[in-house]
Amino acid sequence: MIHQFTDGMNAYGKLWDLVMDNWIAFLPLFTNMQEPLSKAAFKAIFRYNYSTRGSNHREAEEDTIFSWEMVLNMIEDKVTELRFEDLLIFVTGADEVPALGFPRKPCIDFYEQEAGQHRLPYASTCAMCLYLPRGITEEDKLHEMLFQATRDSLGFGKV
Repeated sequence: MIHQFTDGMNAYGKLWDLVMDNWIAFLPLFTNMQEPLSKAAFKAIFRYNYSTRGSNHREAEEDTIFSWEMVLNMIEDKVTELRFEDLLIFVTGADEVPALGFPRKPCIDFYEQEAGQHRLPYASTCAMCLYLPRGITEEDKLHEMLFQATRDSLGFGKV
């Protein structure tokens, strides 16, 4: 089987020979070199879909993002059971960033909490988007909501 694999790779422009000659460059593709995510690396994964600057929605979204930053600090400082990997699985379905990155940046979008309703943050793994409620000013509240949302979701292969 190994010979079939290497012969198959070499059938495409001697690709296996290229891998062998430059094995250090190809190491991340053929081995698991993933380290736990840091706050900076986790934040760099996402793009934010803000409303128009100066709008009431934008102001409420910035409040939520401030709380989001505080939750990320809690994770980094290990004062919570929530992990960056838990959030990544919740949003993308992947427990680590692929070696070549995601095909498009996962996003953070916002939704309006209806009066008298308590809707948890939710995610679309197909769109790779996390939806956070606007206007959350307390990091403990956002942390509790995210923790419950990630723990109560079935996830991939968790039944």
